Amino acid sequence: MSVLAAKQGLRDGDDMDFREIKLADLRRGNIAENRVFHTNIWFKSINNTRYAELLPILDRVDSLMLRCTDRRIIRGIQFRALNRSIGAHGRLLFQQAARRYRYGFITNTRHIPFAAFPVVVDMDDPYFTEDEVRTLRSSRRIVALVVTNQAAADRYRELGVTCPIHVIGHGLRTVEPDPGVLEDVRHHKKPGELTVGYAAAWHLCDQDRGPDPMYNVTHLVEEVWPGVVAACPQARLWLIGGVGKVLGRRLADRPDVELVGHVPAEHVPAYLTAFDVGLYPRRIQHERSSVKVAQYLGCGVPVVGYRSVPTELISGAGSGIIVDSPEEFLAALVRLLRDPALRAQQSTRARAAARQVSWDVLGARYRALLEDVLPQ
Repeated sequence: MSVLAAKQGLRDGDDMDFREIKLADLRRGNIAENRVFHTNIWFKSINNTRYAELLPILDRVDSLMLRCTDRRIIRGIQFRALNRSIGAHGRLLFQQAARRYRYGFITNTRHIPFAAFPVVVDMDDPYFTEDEVRTLRSSRRIVALVVTNQAAADRYRELGVTCPIHVIGHGLRTVEPDPGVLEDVRHHKKPGELTVGYAAAWHLCDQDRGPDPMYNVTHLVEEVWPGVVAACPQARLWLIGGVGKVLGRRLADRPDVELVGHVPAEHVPAYLTAFDVGLYPRRIQHERSSVKVAQYLGCGVPVVGYRSVPTELISGAGSGIIVDSPEEFLAALVRLLRDPALRAQQSTRARAAARQVSWDVLGARYRALLEDVLPQ
């Protein structure tokens, strides 16, 4: 069984599968004509799906990565040091690159002022801060700004960004779930249960230390889920990802909740295929697309989620129910759990939509964009 999945980074033990260059290559000039320069901070377990998937597809791009160790504590020190000194090493690398390259591909807006050649800028996570917008507005080197959804493009236009803006969303890639992982997933699932799942980096409650609104699931487990179980006693909630200490203690002995914990990024799709319904319970509003929503499509999972930019993909595909309140969330989830025909219909729609946002399709669009704005 293959699924279309957006992998959250490179597989453990794999090296980068995009073209990597070293500083010595810049100094020696061992660069083929019409290549495109890119640099950023990188480590093997980096949680950036978009670039782990996109960079191998952009075959003209050479990446000089400032790599950190995989040892967690040392990696944190390295990352912070590199991030703080980006002005110094960014200026040096782009000065060297200007002697060998005609073009650049930028995934960190702090590099834009250093570019002495035309660049394409990819904004995976726009923040729309004053500094970010000022940088985008002032640069005359940007020939294309790529964002992942139309809402982000519209927001930049409202803020006065005038460079050409293109929308190319998160892509999906066909992967074969590991048979051993699928067996482990089957062990998690009890006979006759209806599995409702949510995957995130963390799951926190109000009492967990420094709860990030992005990861706070208090309303899900306290407001919504009790009503779901009352209406559908066979329902079980799977939480994939880290669990805060307080939330973990509260849910540890609950038979209606499965605390799956952290799952290696490449194994997440296997777990999603076990979901009868997937959730997007975040109520915060932002102009960022969500990889997990794209993953639901790729795995053919019907979704209940709050109306937001990330769930536009679901509403457009007709592969779920989009709501505006906790009461509507509860009602929609119960409806889906009680209606297997509706779930099957939405699953079919999800898989059909996934084919349109595969990296085969979006990657071809991105390569064509580079050929257009960075001609060989």
